[in-house]
Amino acid sequence: MHQTQNPTGVKELLERDPEYVYVDVRTVEEFEQGHVPGSYNIPILFKTAFGMQPNAEFLSALTRRFPKPQKIVFG
Repeated sequence: MHQTQNPTGVKELLERDPEYVYVDVRTVEEFEQGHVPGSYNIPILFKTAFGMQPNAEFLSALTRRFPKPQKIVFG
């Protein structure tokens, strides 16, 4: 199911349903500057000398961290 939420809606969803986890897809540097408490960082892009490059391991990192069906909010 696809849903779009604003930050307030996401906060309410995470508080209302503890089965959801928040996966922050920003770069490690951005994540370290501030993030949702309790969130997981799995970057979808990495900064390289050639600019931003896709994280080829994104899906495998996600399935390693959450091996069973998991309710996830991406942000």
